[in-house]
Amino acid sequence: MEIRYGTDGKGYVLRYQPGDLVRLRVNESGDGAMGRAGQWGSVITVGDGGTSLDIQLAGYSEGKNSPLQRLIGIPRSIVVPCKPDGSPMELPSGRARRGDGASALEANQNVVVNTTVALPAWAAALVVASCTLILVVAAAIAAKNFGPF
Repeated sequence: MEIRYGTDGKGYVLRYQPGDLVRLRVNESGDGAMGRAGQWGSVITVGDGGTSLDIQLAGYSEGKNSPLQRLIGIPRSIVVPCKPDGSPMELPSGRARRGDGASALEANQNVVVNTTVALPAWAAALVVASCTLILVVAAAIAAKNFGPF
């Protein structure tokens, strides 16, 4: 997750990322709403603009074989970051981050760096097409230089 700080020094989540742990602070509303306050899990997908999240509950607040495996399209406004045990996580304040050489992280907090960046479908298709073209050209050059096999 990407954390920013307001003018008062209080931290807030600017953007969630896949793998972040979140907890529902209120019940989900609307047709087909299944999420209940207190359920928690891992973000598996962040919607366009970061306004909605898909959350994996199975293996977290729900059992691995639970009928409710995941929540889809949860508004980010109803979730808060949480610790690996599901308890709400307090974000470090900006004052601790900036002043007196104090660290913004406390002993019980972990930093997770997400090194996998998902490509949009069109970009992934472009990469596959480019690799295919390179292989075809390499095969043509090999056939020309070494003759047919």
